[in-house]
Amino acid sequence: MKHIPELKTFDIVLILIYLFWCFGLIMEFNYGFFEFHSLKKAIQLTGFGSALLIYGPYNKKLRNNKIFIAWLLIGIFQFVIYLTYKELPRLSNSYGSILSPIKGLLFSVLTYRFIRFLYYKIFKRELIITSGGDYVGSRSFEEYRTIGKADFIFSILGGLIITLATILP
Repeated sequence: MKHIPELKTFDIVLILIYLFWCFGLIMEFNYGFFEFHSLKKAIQLTGFGSALLIYGPYNKKLRNNKIFIAWLLIGIFQFVIYLTYKELPRLSNSYGSILSPIKGLLFSVLTYRFIRFLYYKIFKRELIITSGGDYVGSRSFEEYRTIGKADFIFSILGGLIITLATILP
């Protein structure tokens, strides 16, 4: 059986902070501590920040199944929060609910896992999520290989799916 690495302190702290934040959102929705614009900014930061974190610098950690399951459960929890509170009148704006961005975490986790699985099935190697400084032919020292066109295509495809899932009502 393949050894699954234990969660590191950083991962546990990040997960606990995120869970604390989710429970804080529930308290806010039930008791209304903040004004609308502050709440809207906080929800946008949560939704887009988590999507960027998962698909960006944290993506290699999602290869650990324990971390993947933890973030998947948090994503499901946030999606339930979205479904439960999206109809509250004070959370509405002209585009629908201000809660739409918090769907981003669940879709980020699922999209990353699907894109990674698909890439591995086609190319028999790990996907490298590319970023601004990468280019075709550059070396990934973490994966010990050259970045190819497929890495860029799969990275962009995943980024588009996550962006659309985060912004659409």
